[in-house]
Amino acid sequence: MDKTLVAYDKLYSSIPSIGFLNRKKRIAAFLKITNMLQIMIDKDDISEDDGLYLLSVLVRKCSRFQKAAMMTALNLTTIERKYLSNIGFKYSNDFRCSLRMYPVDDVESQKDVS
Repeated sequence: MDKTLVAYDKLYSSIPSIGFLNRKKRIAAFLKITNMLQIMIDKDDISEDDGLYLLSVLVRKCSRFQKAAMMTALNLTTIERKYLSNIGFKYSNDFRCSLRMYPVDDVESQKDVS
């Protein structure tokens, strides 16, 4: 079986409950899934492009994850960057742009040029 399909199944089955209009649970669900995905990327199980593709498929196939991704994108400016994986930040920022919201600067990727 393709590694991407295995990763999708693992991520899909790991999506936790998001509660009813519960901001914290929705953001926590997004963080959990994107952190799992970042570990897969770091171990070279899948590529970053495949990871972004998996997140977009999850958003379309799983309403819980779609709501979690939406809540995270809407609140991205209030979430400390240290809690977001690189793939989670990138996807959430792209999601914001698709909602016609301004992207958030990635402070961690900017180096102090003094």
